[in-house]
Amino acid sequence: MKKIYLIILPLAFVGIISLFFVLNLNYENEDILIVSDIPDFKMTDLSGNKIDRSVFTDNEYKLINVWATWCINCKLEHGFLMYLKRENFKIIGLNYKDNIEKANKWLVQFGNPYKKNIFDQKGELGFELGVAGAPETYLVNKQNKILYKHIGIMNEDIWNQKFLPLINE
Repeated sequence: MKKIYLIILPLAFVGIISLFFVLNLNYENEDILIVSDIPDFKMTDLSGNKIDRSVFTDNEYKLINVWATWCINCKLEHGFLMYLKRENFKIIGLNYKDNIEKANKWLVQFGNPYKKNIFDQKGELGFELGVAGAPETYLVNKQNKILYKHIGIMNEDIWNQKFLPLINE
């Protein structure tokens, strides 16, 4: 009887773990089409200057990009964000649960695609926005409403398929 348990229990465990991985492999990040206001906030930027919601009142489309130095995928999307900057698309960075010195060094090393960069060390603004992790990118319209949230790496395909159609409506 003991021999049966020694065989069945490990097999059951392996089966459950395998099922978990198979189900998660089929999971796709769910992007969200929303219309909501940018939360009111008072924080600092990465230079220590005060920054609030007024950074969004400029009557143009813009992105909020949630990033951190500890985020491997943030580094993968960074080149595309630099491309958007060269194309004069405004990006507001939200440095999420990070270290201010590391964040500033990271931007010097890899380039700064952000017009402004909000420092959210405790994740307070991230919580208000519904951030699950980094990277995440939000599209903000000319009326300063959040239209769309993309979870994961921003790249040319996502930009062309998800963001540009909303901007060109």
